[in-house]
Amino acid sequence: MVKWQARDIIKALNLKGGVSLSFQATGISIDSRTLKPGEIFIAIQGGTFDGHHFIKDAIDKGAAGVIISQPPPVLLTDYTYFVVPDTLQALTQLGQYARQRSAAQVIAITGSAGKTTTKEWLAHILRNFGSTVFSKDSYNNQFGVPLSLSNLEPHSTFGVFEVGMNHGGEIEPLTKLIQPHVAIITTITEAHLGYFQSLDSIAEEKAKIFTGLQPDGTVILNYNSPYFDLLSQRAKEYGAKTLISVGTTKGADIQLLDSRYDATVHKTWIQIKIYDQVLSYSLAALGEHYILNSLMVLAATYTLGLDLEKALQAIEHLQPLAGRGHRHTICLGPDKTITLIDDAYNAHPASMKLGLESFSQIHLPGRRIAVLGEMRELGDKSAAYHQELIPLLEQANVDLIFATGAYLKPVFDAFPTRKQGAFAEDAEALWQPLIDSLEDGDVVFIKGSNGTKVYTLVHKFLSLNQDVLSSQLGVV
Repeated sequence: MVKWQARDIIKALNLKGGVSLSFQATGISIDSRTLKPGEIFIAIQGGTFDGHHFIKDAIDKGAAGVIISQPPPVLLTDYTYFVVPDTLQALTQLGQYARQRSAAQVIAITGSAGKTTTKEWLAHILRNFGSTVFSKDSYNNQFGVPLSLSNLEPHSTFGVFEVGMNHGGEIEPLTKLIQPHVAIITTITEAHLGYFQSLDSIAEEKAKIFTGLQPDGTVILNYNSPYFDLLSQRAKEYGAKTLISVGTTKGADIQLLDSRYDATVHKTWIQIKIYDQVLSYSLAALGEHYILNSLMVLAATYTLGLDLEKALQAIEHLQPLAGRGHRHTICLGPDKTITLIDDAYNAHPASMKLGLESFSQIHLPGRRIAVLGEMRELGDKSAAYHQELIPLLEQANVDLIFATGAYLKPVFDAFPTRKQGAFAEDAEALWQPLIDSLEDGDVVFIKGSNGTKVYTLVHKFLSLNQDVLSSQLGVV
């Protein structure tokens, strides 16, 4: 499907022509490894890479053209190219142009945790109501947001975009690019606290998502957050017309009334109230944080004036994302099968607490094994935050602990020898003692900051599971 024609690119980049008006492209790419035939390749110059070095790769992959900021190499002599002063700025301009030409209802989502899940779940629901464009994976920064926006088309019905940050000053330019009709803040936690003075300063930065809000825009907030009042005030100051609160206690506009987890079918049965309307649904996930994510999704659905009953039918098919609590059954041999809880995408104190609390609610007959990587970017409070994991692990009745990262060594040492699986300086070194220790029926929970690479252990389990299943089926 054609998304970009020559006249669009010329207008978006303020060019003076120099390209055939018959030129067209199916999309935008900034990575030659994932580029699809027919897309335009933008040679972004970053701190550690230069996309100009990968122009040939892009052409070999079938790029329709390239956008460059350097004199064109010889290989572009008979090829369509656009020369601009700054390729990152060009990407931003294309995203801005796509946003301005689209009539889509647009939602922007930020928060310290739960934003990717909420974005993916909301996009899943909205696809039942119309053409929906949304951020791929966690494309939520200065590169990912305009790249995601560039996929908007004039006829798109909805757009759902994630907004992230590591440092102050990052959210405002992104939300002003997105110009959302609805802005959602999932929660405020200690994520990236090492780059901020306090949780208050994190909340203030997250509130900057309201600066790009449309004049008649709606804000959706977690009623149970200690920062609800602050965020509500900032929403009013930045001109939000409507505020919808979701939470687990009386006073929330959309309130959880009751929930019950059924381990036999791995479903949580949920009853909620949306203003005066009582509704029920099920969710293939365990944990209050997932319930709140689903409430955020329903709040956005309600705001957009969509059929709630139809949305509830779709929501029952939702599951935790890979790396965010997704459950796998792993076959390690003819007489050894384990349950793997993949929560390895990232970690900070709040998400670690939620993950371990959910782990504690899984009632299966096997041993409970926690494989943890340390939490990073927590500043001078890192040691204290890791010490707080000890009672959480005790409450989860963990039988064995495997850990990597210096801040987890005192935590590991706090447990009796019988519960000490292994400690290692890196995740790779945990694999063999972990795999050697496993018994049939074990439940393994894996979580840690992305930098610890505990996710590689998940990949090893999934690969091993596939190998075992293939051998049992006689597949070579």
